[in-house]
Amino acid sequence: MKYSVQIWTSMMAASDSPSFKQEMSGAMSAEEQPPVNCAAELLRWALGSSHHTLPAIGLGLLEGLGRADAKAIAMCDSLKRELCELLNDDGVLLYPSHPLPAVYHNQSLFVMHNFAYTAIFNVLGVPVTQCPLGLSTEGLPLGVQVVAGPHNDHISLAVAQELEKAFGGWVKPNAN
Repeated sequence: MKYSVQIWTSMMAASDSPSFKQEMSGAMSAEEQPPVNCAAELLRWALGSSHHTLPAIGLGLLEGLGRADAKAIAMCDSLKRELCELLNDDGVLLYPSHPLPAVYHNQSLFVMHNFAYTAIFNVLGVPVTQCPLGLSTEGLPLGVQVVAGPHNDHISLAVAQELEKAFGGWVKPNAN
C-alpha cells in the first residue's frame, strides 16, 4: 500500500472515463458543457464565489499532471490479484479510513495524500463499506473500512453492521 498514490494517479490517468474537471461541470461530456476551468475556479474560490471546495479545485488542477505509468498499473493488477486471493469469496480486510482520527475542517488540505487510504480500493474495484466505530478520546469520529472481494458487497455490509453493533456505530461528535 506504500505506492497507493502512484497507483491511483496512474489508473486515473489511464482511464477513459470523463475527467474530474468534466465531472465538476455537472455534465458527462464536453459537448453538453465544457470542463470546469480550475484556475478560474480557484480565483472564484479566493473571492468566496465558487461552488466547489478547495480540495476539488486542487484535484482538478493536479489532474493533468498525472501520467499512466506502466509500472504502477502493473502494481495495481498485482495488488488486485493478491487481494482477491487473500479475501476469496468469504474474507474481509479491515483497513483504516485515514491514518489519524478525523481532522478539523480544512486541516486535510495539509495532508492531502492521506486520501490514498480510500482511493486505492476505488481503483482496485473491490467493495468497501465505511464503518463508524464511535469517538476517539478527543471526541473525534473513528472508523474503519471493511473491504471484501469482488462482487461480495453483501459481506462488507454485513461485517460493517456487526462492527457498528459491537462498537456503538455513529455517535455525534463533541461540540468542543
